Amino acid sequence: MTRSLTFVVPAFNEEHNIAATVETILGAIGNEWPDYEIVMINDASGDGTGAAMDAVAAANPHIRVLHNTVNMNLGGAYKRGLEAATKDFVMMVPGDNGFDLESLRTVLRNIGTADILIPYVTNTTIRTPFRSLASRAFTGLINALFGLKVRYYNGPVVHRTELLKTISIRTNGFAYQAEALVKMLTKGCSYTECPVQIQDRAVGRSSAMKLKNQFTILMTILNLLTEVGPRRMRVRMPTKQPPGSP
Repeated sequence: MTRSLTFVVPAFNEEHNIAATVETILGAIGNEWPDYEIVMINDASGDGTGAAMDAVAAANPHIRVLHNTVNMNLGGAYKRGLEAATKDFVMMVPGDNGFDLESLRTVLRNIGTADILIPYVTNTTIRTPFRSLASRAFTGLINALFGLKVRYYNGPVVHRTELLKTISIRTNGFAYQAEALVKMLTKGCSYTECPVQIQDRAVGRSSAMKLKNQFTILMTILNLLTEVGPRRMRVRMPTKQPPGSP
């Protein structure tokens, strides 16, 4: 049975990285996913990101570009891409080319093993010690509050599109994927995990650790506690883990 996949690629001021991101995605697809689309969201960038996206899209009919007139932040851009997704599965790939070719291939090979495929980063030492600590603290906090054992909440997660569209993601911030996962797992969706590696961005710096982004993460957690409530969840997992998982 043919499966189809939407890549949602949000980007803000990534004119020097966006073409490489698309090249990595296309290299990972190869001949394995003939039915795909790439939905790129230019999140009101102040540089040449929009023009770079338009140039890439002009050369490939599978690629569409959405231009935000105001900045919607990472979560807001992702949600706009999700609204436009038309394929069976939807996967977020950041526009900074932060995941290497082999990692994306690993993810693609394991799509369909559960309702949700959650990649987790194995080379966390590539990040600064402070950011690595913050990431581990965030993961540990979400797991403790909601009774989960997810290894990583911020990677290129793959969802069944029709299932993901049954929930409401309230935040526009960096914790949008954590909100989605907590709500999806609460609904009884199954998940599996696979390892990936991150790579240094060629140009620019991440804005993940900015104070305003940390504030939106805190607000997302508080809203989840109100909406979902702290509890021990029973999460369905496949009996077999995908290749490459320890």
